[in-house]
Amino acid sequence: MAINSIGGRVFGQKGEPGQPEIQKPIDERALIDLVDREFKRRQEERRPHELQWRLNQAFYEGNQYVDINTGSMNLEEMPLMYEWQEREVFNHIAPNIDTRISKLKRVQPLLKVKPGTSEQADLHAAKVGTMLLKNNFAEQAWRDKFSEELAWMEVCGTVLEKRVWNPNKGPVIGIMQDPETGETVEIREGDSETIVVPPQEFYPDSSWRNDVDSCRSIIHAKAMHIDTIFETWGVRVVAEKAEAERYQKTMTGLGGLGYGQGGFRLQNVKLEDHAIVKEYWELPTREHPQGRLIIIANGKLLHAGPMPFHVGEDGTPGYPFVRLICLQRPGCFWGKAVLERLIPIQRRYNALRNRKAEYLNRTAIGQWLVEEDSIDIVSLENEAASPGAIHVYRKGFTAPMQVQNPPLPNAFETEEHTLLTEFSILSGVSEISRDSSVPPGVNSGVAIGLLQEQDDTRISNTAENIERFLIQAGKVQLRLYKQFVQAPRTLNAVGRNNVVEVIDWVGSDLSSDDIILDTTSALAESPSSKRQMVFDLLKTGLLNDPETGKITREIRSKVFEMIEMGEWESADDEDQLHMSRAERENMAMEQGQMPPVVSYDDHVIHIKRHNNYRLTTDFEQLRAQNPALEYGFDMHVNMHLMYIQQAAMAQMQQQLATAGQQDNNSGGESVA
Repeated sequence: MAINSIGGRVFGQKGEPGQPEIQKPIDERALIDLVDREFKRRQEERRPHELQWRLNQAFYEGNQYVDINTGSMNLEEMPLMYEWQEREVFNHIAPNIDTRISKLKRVQPLLKVKPGTSEQADLHAAKVGTMLLKNNFAEQAWRDKFSEELAWMEVCGTVLEKRVWNPNKGPVIGIMQDPETGETVEIREGDSETIVVPPQEFYPDSSWRNDVDSCRSIIHAKAMHIDTIFETWGVRVVAEKAEAERYQKTMTGLGGLGYGQGGFRLQNVKLEDHAIVKEYWELPTREHPQGRLIIIANGKLLHAGPMPFHVGEDGTPGYPFVRLICLQRPGCFWGKAVLERLIPIQRRYNALRNRKAEYLNRTAIGQWLVEEDSIDIVSLENEAASPGAIHVYRKGFTAPMQVQNPPLPNAFETEEHTLLTEFSILSGVSEISRDSSVPPGVNSGVAIGLLQEQDDTRISNTAENIERFLIQAGKVQLRLYKQFVQAPRTLNAVGRNNVVEVIDWVGSDLSSDDIILDTTSALAESPSSKRQMVFDLLKTGLLNDPETGKITREIRSKVFEMIEMGEWESADDEDQLHMSRAERENMAMEQGQMPPVVSYDDHVIHIKRHNNYRLTTDFEQLRAQNPALEYGFDMHVNMHLMYIQQAAMAQMQQQLATAGQQDNNSGGESVA
């Protein structure tokens, strides 16, 4: 019987490593009652947080005239006070949140596995782990899911990532026949899979835990089609009431004078032919030393067994979930979204702008003072705004006159400016980042740079949470590979100086999952700032060769690479080819091979690259394990020196021959 990863993808089969057969008889009804009872309890406990998430989503989407009814524990639309009342939405939350997401996407994972010791096996394991992480985080599929996770985090304050093993991924390595159905089944290599889990699908045992690992049990619940459930687990499940939230257009206007029609409101819609699949994960206990994974749907048991993934510390069973939060809320599992702080400001801003609109309506359309029985009121109402309209009033009465409105107080403008400033303060996003404009009165480039640094400082708390999340997700990734990769695999990755490295590895090679950040946060490292830093270094001369005082070709190539304009230096492609070949020779000599030296090598570049590598700590560690490595490099470098000496001798002989010929010619002329 297969177990599923919520979403229709199989991630494990019975009998795989770490999944022993269940020996004790299973009381299906007791397990179903346990999961259903816990699910209902956790739903009720989490409801206040869920209402806040729904309110955040409504404000982000522009449905900003709803509020939480603590009596019915639901979102309700706020009624109009007057039929003429303006209720337009001037959404400043969405651009601020979108800007935050764009800035946080720049936090690129630069993770590195630290070796446990200086032994060759540990160094190799750390290298394999680092390359695996680099390849995984460079994939476009992961980047797309990371963008989705950032959106959930910014709107709800919390999102989770689920890393599971999917044996149906990867290249095909064999074909077998299913003994039950007789169908031909492809056997694939298998690979890890990332699933985005919104907070609405996740139920910890208590909302007052500090993180996922502190929970004794968790529930992951999601609505799935009953046909998908049958295809995955082979169990027919009756459809049950399953709902999803969506935005539906309102049929009546939200604002006065006909404005605001076509707004949206949240509505629960029923999903046909669906059932809620609940995964109950429980950490190891005395009664269940391997933990438990119970999967049910509408009163049917789909799976019961030990936890399938050994992603805990020291290879113990653990949760495949990693939590990402926006802002830490002490003592609470759910993080706090910056968006929650913006809601009161957004309400106030909408009210201010609508009151200004109402003032303009009164001024433009006008209000009339009319003496009783002096004029036909219906005629005045219908023709008051018509150009050239003639209003006839009865003789002896006072003529109708428009109400003179006082000028709009300056307090409106002051309040609007204050609210916009508060948006920037609370969101951590200034005008420079949000709408690419410089604040009034700021002309200095230094001042603009300081404002950008302040933006990065205010958003750095969330950036640090993302970095911790990436480290933990990387650990789960490596532990999955260690558990499930039993056969040798080949890993291709770009190594030093863009040289492709090919390494054979198995799961047991991953002896260390001590992951560190190789560099600091990339928030402040925008392309323009990096280029400016390079230009400043060029001006100071720090990149010049200390002997010649000029920039070498190698440094020039590196400069174009750093400013992301490498295609401009096509004239140096030949030098780059020689450097890449020298790096490949270094890799070959690491493995005990002796690459040939050919006449068309640029021997000066080769010798420099070989000697530079011999000065690294990596070479020193390899030499400690294999002293003959130094002898191999010496022989190879000496062969390059021989070519240089031969070329120098040939040039010297040619110069001597040329000089002798010139002497003979001059001597002959004097005799004549």
